Amino acid sequence: MHSFQKIIDHYVDETAQLCTDFCPAGQAFTGEREYYRGKYWYYETPDFIVDIHDMLIKKDYVEAMNEDLSQYILLSSSYIITGSGEWLSPYQALEPDSLFIFDAALPTDRCLMHGNSVYKAVGIRFKESFIANAGLSERFASKDKLMRMFYETRTEIIRPIRKLAMDILNCKMEGTSAALFFNAKAHEWLAITLDAYEQQKTKRPLVASDQAAIDTVARYIQDHYAFHISQTFLEKLAAMSGTKLKECFKQHYNMSITEFTQRKRMNIAENLLLTTDMEIRDIAKAVGYSSPSRFSTLYKRYKNMRPGDVKALAGK
Repeated sequence: MHSFQKIIDHYVDETAQLCTDFCPAGQAFTGEREYYRGKYWYYETPDFIVDIHDMLIKKDYVEAMNEDLSQYILLSSSYIITGSGEWLSPYQALEPDSLFIFDAALPTDRCLMHGNSVYKAVGIRFKESFIANAGLSERFASKDKLMRMFYETRTEIIRPIRKLAMDILNCKMEGTSAALFFNAKAHEWLAITLDAYEQQKTKRPLVASDQAAIDTVARYIQDHYAFHISQTFLEKLAAMSGTKLKECFKQHYNMSITEFTQRKRMNIAENLLLTTDMEIRDIAKAVGYSSPSRFSTLYKRYKNMRPGDVKALAGK
């Protein structure tokens, strides 16, 4: 048995023989413990591992990972589709539409997962040979420098990585086709990260006053997400023209004001779906939508699940 498989066996119960949710070229497993239940899938090559978590977190718990993963992988980069928790050292929020970066060499790894939430993520676990074969060993001779590249770009590359992760999630290829597909996706993931790192060197950062104005706009949206907020009002709040506000906001948050607002609403809606008995139409109204249909469309877009499916999952 492969050593990485032994680690997986600690968290799962059995192979999911009839699982059709993920690519048949990999291995799928089911698992249920006191704190969680769900599925884990992975596809391994000599240079990298692609994996998918799809778990319902039943109640709050802290997971301490004592296994030394550095003998199997160098680092991992995972796109979180949906989730609620914190990685404690170094601190990273495990939240929807974000990237989680894991350093396999850290001596102590702990995470806090919040109950009544779904953790769904797609990731690439890069092995040292992958970085070497990509010709980056000399440039990133220091492991710290390589990790810094992944950490510092994680908020900037959400959009392209999101698409890449969804491609992986929906892949149903087998054999050589799957091997070529996952090899290409692993290289694309690294290329996107490296390109963003290079682009950072040429970007002019926002001046302090503009940064403060954008932060004020973001905080206002977060506090008033359920209300209609006009573009004109936000321009006055930031003391900026419409064009400058849009450009500065997107430069800092890597998304438009509209998307920022919608994502905030969907995150709140997810919590309501999982933790309350509210009807979907009432949840839609609670987060600012008079049309349940419009709400359901946006929820599916951002969470890759229908609101009804989330309620059904939480009720099991």
